[in-house]
Order: sequence, then C-alpha cells, then structure tokens
Amino acid sequence: MAEFLREYFLPMLHPMQRPEAWGGFHTCFFFIGIPAAVILAFFLRKLKGRGEKRLFLSVGVILILSEIFKQLAYTTIEGAYRFDLIPFQLCSIPMYLCIIIGVMPENTFTRISKTFIATFGLMGGVASYIAPGTMCREWLELTLHSFIWHLVLIFLGFYVFFSNIEELGKRDFAGAVLMYFSLCIIAFAINLICINAPGADVNMFYIGPKPSNLPVCREITARFGVAANSIVYALSLSACAFLIFVSEKILKFVFDRK
Repeated sequence: MAEFLREYFLPMLHPMQRPEAWGGFHTCFFFIGIPAAVILAFFLRKLKGRGEKRLFLSVGVILILSEIFKQLAYTTIEGAYRFDLIPFQLCSIPMYLCIIIGVMPENTFTRISKTFIATFGLMGGVASYIAPGTMCREWLELTLHSFIWHLVLIFLGFYVFFSNIEELGKRDFAGAVLMYFSLCIIAFAINLICINAPGADVNMFYIGPKPSNLPVCREITARFGVAANSIVYALSLSACAFLIFVSEKILKFVFDRK
C-alpha cells in the first residue's frame, strides 16, 4: 500500500516554501477569501427545508472527501500514518455535524449542531486565520486544503448567522456547550489511547494529557500543570463562543430593525 501511494499519489503533491503568516499567500486568502465566504453565506441565507439540508450535506461530503485526501497525502509523505492527524479536532467537528444536519429531520439536536457551527466552528475558522501557523504547510495541496477548510468553517458560521440565528435560543447554546465538553471528553480518551502512538504528540482539542503547543497554553502548563491548562482552555473557548453567540443575536436584531 505504501509503495502504491508513493508511486501514484506522491506525484500529485507539490512541495512549496512554507507561507509566512501575513505574507502574500495568507493575506490574499484573508482579504479575498473571507469576504467571499461571508458574501456567499449572505446570498444563500434564504435556503430553507430541503435546500438547506442539501447545502449542509453537500458541504459535509466535500469536507469528508478532502479529509480523506489529506490523510492519504500525509501518509504518503511520512511513509506511515500520523496519529496526531486523527480528524477529531475542534475544526473537524463541523464536517460530521453537516452530515447529521443534512440527513436528520429538524429537531433539537440539529438546532444544537447549527448553534455549535455558528459559535465554536466560526471561532475555530477565524482564529486559524488570525494565527495561521498550523495552516501553513510545506506542500501546496495541504496548505490549500487547510486554508479552504477554515474558509468553509467561516462560511458555515455566517450562513447560520444570516439564516438561523434568530431561531436559536439559550437552550440551543447551552446544548452546544454541553456538546463541546462531551467532545472534549472523547478527545481526551483518544489522546490517552494514543499516548504512545508513533510520531508527533496526539493532542485532540489540545485538552491533554500531553502538553499543548499553543503559546498561552504552554505558559499555563509550565506554571500550573496540564490539568489547569485543560480546564482554563475549555472554559475560555466556551466563554468566547458565548460572546460570539450574544454578538450574533445583537447584530441580527439591529439589522432586522433597519
């Protein structure tokens, strides 16, 4: 299998000089890609019923296919599977939620899923563009994959904002927070199972038990330990998601009154 991938898959990949944060590559995506994603979300805001479900399902399928491509690409380049790339990071979750929203009838869980996408998902997409270090790779296709992936998260977040945010309430946000903490528990379990896996440290959701490589998290871990960092990190993300949710509610109210 490894020989097959290197013979037929590796020629499809193109090495590149790793883009710099706020260099030309990143700046173009930031100032052209993000506005384009927001505008597209605005024009699709009136999709309802089957149209909306087809949108979520289509995006989910595209994300899954692109994730398969990424996994194959890294396995080909490294010569073995990288366990730190298990698709269970915060920015991976909307891929699964899109499929769920696309196939399930409208219910409490799909409302919570949309709220998660509009808060935690949007936060992940925007944060990655503000600090793009993890998106800048040494292979063109993998760099494009990461930049486009996080653009899709921004598109999905704004789509829910434009089309659904007024229908989503406090209980839906509370459900999204509960979903996040439940996912953190699953992520921690994956990290424990893969704690001795070969390659880079497995740290889904940056929740431990391996130390996080995020700048602020490194400082907290060094002074107070991994457990303290995990708690502070999870609570901080939940607080940021809450601010996003409240801001979206206020903005929608202001726009609707004009």
